[in-house]
Amino acid sequence: MATRASEIIREHVGEHPAVKAWRELQPAWAGPESIHVLREGRKSAIYGLTGVGSGGSAVIAKRCRAAAAAVERTVYAEVLPRLPVTSPRYYGSVQDDRGSCWLFLEDVGGERYATSNEEHCSLAGRWLGLMHTSTTILADAAAAARLPDGGPGRYLQHLRAAREQILRNISNPALTAQDRALLKTIVSQHDLLEARWGWLEESCRRAPSTLVHGDFRPKNAHIRRDAGGARLFPIDWETAGWGVPAADLTRVDIAAYWSVVRECWSLDLQAIRRLATVGQVFRFLAAISWASPYLGYGTSRLLSFPMSSIRALQAQLSDAMRAAEEAE
Repeated sequence: MATRASEIIREHVGEHPAVKAWRELQPAWAGPESIHVLREGRKSAIYGLTGVGSGGSAVIAKRCRAAAAAVERTVYAEVLPRLPVTSPRYYGSVQDDRGSCWLFLEDVGGERYATSNEEHCSLAGRWLGLMHTSTTILADAAAAARLPDGGPGRYLQHLRAAREQILRNISNPALTAQDRALLKTIVSQHDLLEARWGWLEESCRRAPSTLVHGDFRPKNAHIRRDAGGARLFPIDWETAGWGVPAADLTRVDIAAYWSVVRECWSLDLQAIRRLATVGQVFRFLAAISWASPYLGYGTSRLLSFPMSSIRALQAQLSDAMRAAEEAE
């Protein structure tokens, strides 16, 4: 969410929907001098409002679907503030007349999280370990009850949804013979995984249910440095849920994670590593599910990007399945 943007709006900023929503939430605060367009889409958008936050800081205005906003609002407003972890300041939310919701958050800026950086990965492992062990105390809380399933059941749904989309679109005439062969391979792979789903669940059974981010990756985390050192700020919690934290562990230092959770959980390092390998399977099932709706595109040009993504994801899923088997 850093405010490095390809477009900056400086004229008529008071008429922008993000500014109107901000003034509805904070009528006494002045509007921004400029708006940084960070991402714009039909269903969602993210803008940086300069100088309107606490101490003249920037504020992130995020427009998203009401259902996704409800999850993020719960995490930012009711869960993270109760935990001993760093998180962006949450200013509030505003419902618009089109059924979308605006969320307003501190712009955490700083460095983008990088899996190639050992310091970042170690910091993330400790941050997630602290979050996961701290949120186990919320198991009976009302906030936790409102979060969707974030455990193995979520990824079984992803598996089934992707397979359904593939079978619905496999006769698309814009697909090549090679494309259809790959899609048939994925369907067979998904059939095999569903038949063995109990084996994946077994690897998760000993781990407690916690708050899970659900999409922890470089674009969804920033590092901020100050006098206290480096601090991690995960963002974009719309896929958060409550469940076994396997999928959160795929891009962090597992030893650093275990150094925190070992104080609270009766899981050895090998069990945590096995949980992370299962999380890789979950991660690629979700990614294929997210890509599969685009198989309905009607031209080879439009299909080229989703098919290239799905081709890479299928290979990564195969590697993840082998790693999970070897970890047994």
